[in-house]
Amino acid sequence: MGCINILNGFSNNQHPAQDNAINLLVYNLMPNRLETEHQIISVLKRTPHNFNITFCRMASHHFRHADGGIIQKYATLAEIEQNHFDALLVTGAPLDQKKFTEVDYWEEFKKLLIWRKTHVKTSLFNCWSAWAAGSLDQILSGQALSNKICGVYRSNGFTMPHSRYFKIPTKAVSKSARILAEDAQIGATIVFDPRHNSYYLAGHFEYGTRTLAEEYQRDIQRGLNPQVPANYFDNQQRPHNTWQQSATKFYRQWLQQFSTN
Repeated sequence: MGCINILNGFSNNQHPAQDNAINLLVYNLMPNRLETEHQIISVLKRTPHNFNITFCRMASHHFRHADGGIIQKYATLAEIEQNHFDALLVTGAPLDQKKFTEVDYWEEFKKLLIWRKTHVKTSLFNCWSAWAAGSLDQILSGQALSNKICGVYRSNGFTMPHSRYFKIPTKAVSKSARILAEDAQIGATIVFDPRHNSYYLAGHFEYGTRTLAEEYQRDIQRGLNPQVPANYFDNQQRPHNTWQQSATKFYRQWLQQFSTN
């Protein structure tokens, strides 16, 4: 485990930036931002790298409730657009039942994707942001679903949690891209675009052990009659984390381009 310097956000550890570290920009679009920060940091701790992490938000997003301090704790694109970063990570967001143009920060999201082509060496998009970014980059086309894909699936050696209302049909992936993992039932799960050195993940490697269980219970409380998450609960109906090793493997492979050994 390397040294992780969290420069802002709710997890700010007051450590100064280091010269020999990967400069990582994280756009945290999830509503549970502190939990998501912890999940991402937990995965990064299982890699051998040092990191300088900057958390960013969409300035054009309208908060339905109190912003919880995110405006003060997170940077915006306008504040960092003159900087260059080694890597960009964009989280998912509970937006996959909306049209892209109905998302209040859609224009800003498009600007981010253009900016990152000249200011970031590699990008990683998760769940909704993978669908959205892949569509804008003309790498893939997603298919909206009425029934949620929810569970843990293994494909091409990677086990990953999924929680989404869309799929990426393998036939809808550009020939200029590479499908690194796919499943006959839930579609392409990891897509790589060598032109922009970008990865599009349909799921959530970063999820904690209980995240799917909490989402499942929340959907029950909302009266959505959800399906039990597939391949997730053990024989005693307890959540079972089978993806941590795959998450570590993927992040190590993604970041090995910055290895100095």
